[in-house]
Amino acid sequence: ANPMTILVETSIPESGRLALHLDADVQINVSAVEAQQHVTRFVHSQVSSQMHAAPPQLALKDRAYWLVPVILTLPSIGDAGTVGTLAVNVETGELETFPETLAAIEKNAELLAARFAALTTR
Repeated sequence: ANPMTILVETSIPESGRLALHLDADVQINVSAVEAQQHVTRFVHSQVSSQMHAAPPQLALKDRAYWLVPVILTLPSIGDAGTVGTLAVNVETGELETFPETLAAIEKNAELLAARFAALTTR
């Protein structure tokens, strides 16, 4: 088992004491690598072949899921940056996608590509 940071989504006070009691029993049926591969296949088929997934982080909220960063790759540069994140349920492998999430990924990719284009045409 590799050490990994786990994100815990909870309400946090602006200031003062935060008491965090964590008792999680999570069945990981989908590995981090499998989640990353799943997101890469998904973005290739649904968004752009110029995107791929990066290694995910485990996140706990009402259930556990992999937060998988989506990376834009540009031909002249390579990996240009992260354009969004998709969630994969660690128990079922279900990819949690919403139209607004995909639209935001596409918009972020366009903005990032335009920024690199502006830099390389000077």
